[in-house]
Amino acid sequence: MLSGIFSFRTYKPNLYAKHSLCLTLPNCFLNHPLIVFFVIVDHVIFLSKKLVEWLRYASLQQGMSSSGGFFASPRIRQPGTVAELDGCVCGDFFTVLCVSPSFSEDQWMNLYSFSLLRHWLITYHNGTDGNTSTDTEDRSEVDGSVVSMVSATSSSSRVLPPKERLREKSLEYCQRLVEQSDRKALKRADTELQKACLVEAVCILDSVCLGDPGFVYRAFPCVKALFGRLSSDLSYSRVLLPIAQFYLNHGETAAVDSECVWRCVWGVLPAECFNQPFLAHEMLTFIRANQLLLKTSVPLYSRYFPNLLKFLAWDSPSLVSDYLDVLPSLVTTGTALELLHSLLDLPCLTAALTLQLRSACFPVSEPGGRGLTSLEAFRSPAYRGLFLFLLRREAGVFSYHLLRLCKHHPSLVVDQSRELLEFAGITANVHSKEELYTHVVWVLGEYLSVSSDPRCSVDLVTSCFEALEAVLFEVTSSGCPSPRVVTSLLSTLAKLASRSHDLIPRVSLFLSKLRSGAISWCHSEEDVVAIVTRGEELWSLLKLPSVALSVLTPPLVVTTPSWHGDTNTALPPRLRSLTSLTHTPLKHN
Repeated sequence: MLSGIFSFRTYKPNLYAKHSLCLTLPNCFLNHPLIVFFVIVDHVIFLSKKLVEWLRYASLQQGMSSSGGFFASPRIRQPGTVAELDGCVCGDFFTVLCVSPSFSEDQWMNLYSFSLLRHWLITYHNGTDGNTSTDTEDRSEVDGSVVSMVSATSSSSRVLPPKERLREKSLEYCQRLVEQSDRKALKRADTELQKACLVEAVCILDSVCLGDPGFVYRAFPCVKALFGRLSSDLSYSRVLLPIAQFYLNHGETAAVDSECVWRCVWGVLPAECFNQPFLAHEMLTFIRANQLLLKTSVPLYSRYFPNLLKFLAWDSPSLVSDYLDVLPSLVTTGTALELLHSLLDLPCLTAALTLQLRSACFPVSEPGGRGLTSLEAFRSPAYRGLFLFLLRREAGVFSYHLLRLCKHHPSLVVDQSRELLEFAGITANVHSKEELYTHVVWVLGEYLSVSSDPRCSVDLVTSCFEALEAVLFEVTSSGCPSPRVVTSLLSTLAKLASRSHDLIPRVSLFLSKLRSGAISWCHSEEDVVAIVTRGEELWSLLKLPSVALSVLTPPLVVTTPSWHGDTNTALPPRLRSLTSLTHTPLKHN
């Protein structure tokens, strides 16, 4: 009766679209009322055996085709062997990636079986526990007739129950597809077919391993090698998400490092493929389905929220509802504030992404052109730091861009002094945000001066000094701070004191304690030496306030020398004299 259900009288294939049914069959196949009626244990076992037969043992000969005129009697052609996508003769068993002018009935069933295999494995795994008497007593025959080139390590020499045998053949089939996908397809449509089949093959391998974790150790080398081959090719971006799902589900079982996969998925795909709406939908679907597992098992997930927001910035209307579900999983104590500011900056991010695409299409300069001011700003080194920050991939890279930003615009330190001092005055930031805290302290010491901004007052310098002094005393008396933070605080306090001499005795007192060896809060001898050395250098400078000011706050002419172009110095005349001598032609008698 089942053979009648699957007969071609009920479901006739389209011979002119040899692969078109692969992606449309599962719903109509599994929702057929007769299928639902007959899915009982005996029939499940029977259908599993048929799936093994259709998947693994389809013929390699092309389907029969006839030729001849309308009035001529048909002439039967001798069928040849099906071919691979690169034109080579098929050397292993038939799969969905084999091509032929016409397919036989068992080859069509191979295609249908592959299209429904993943759904069947999931239903089979959830519907039966594999311990029924029928499943145990009914043993398959030993498979010794056909030996696969890609299944040398399989268990085909053992007698397997139907469920395990189906998983075994599914593994072999998917491994064969991975091997076939590495072939150079002759037609562009077949290249797209390879990508679609890879997506399905990895999903099937995931389903096989979920049903029986024992298959993880056999499937992982195949998936790992596939990732190594495709990770640098963005045209296969859709395949990387099923690979990431496989790593997420089975990486811990296989005891493998998955960081390279997540850096590719979170760090590369959104940055390079933010303008692909289908990938954006699949990425958000993947995140929504695995939110809890990602938040607990993948530390890199929340760090890459600036990259994930690029999908939203590029195509906001269609993705808002998805992001409402995803955003809570991105919020942590370390990312909450930066995430809020990133959401407020979404219009700026959209503009930056647009300029990034336009910059790759337009020439570097267009004489007399209008409307390219934004492109020129995008390419200008003066604004490059701003755009790099908007287009950043990870959270917390602001510290690096803060240095470049303040170097180009020192007045920002005075403009944002209240916010910077508020951040620098919180002791908890010393430990939780050490990188950013160190850079903020350095920026305050470097640019909070009259030479950087005439608006800088003595009161502002004093308030900054007192805030940092309080933090330094607290971290050195109640814990074991990082030597980098301590030396940064010491240097900044010395710089501020050199600009307001009334503060020199206060910082000199702390430096003298360091010189006496009172560093019980530091347990590393190497760190002690570094801190004491820095303290002695600063203490010696502050003994001569005028020298300390010149060294710790050098004038602009020292930090950005241009003596080679200064006509008031002696070097340019000498260079001109030497040039004239070397270029004067010799006169011959």
